[in-house]
Amino acid sequence: MLTREEAGERAAAFLADRSKDWISSDVRIIPEYCFVEQGRLIAPYDHCDYLDRGKEDMQLAGNLPVAVEMETGKCMFISWDEADDFMERDLL
Repeated sequence: MLTREEAGERAAAFLADRSKDWISSDVRIIPEYCFVEQGRLIAPYDHCDYLDRGKEDMQLAGNLPVAVEMETGKCMFISWDEADDFMERDLL
């Protein structure tokens, strides 16, 4: 079983790998917005220019958070259905 910190590190590594070919690849997990739900760490992220410099035009929209299974460490992006559920419950 991963700790929350270890899961966060895995989420960051997964995001760095997946985003390296994106046009806006300068993205980062937002630790203060991460939460654990049903044995998974849900890790939202955004563009670094928005997070660090407040450039609102760089804020991402429609990006699906990373999910890390706390038991196995497996990483994936959440589904749109999951995102809708989390938004309805004010978790995202």
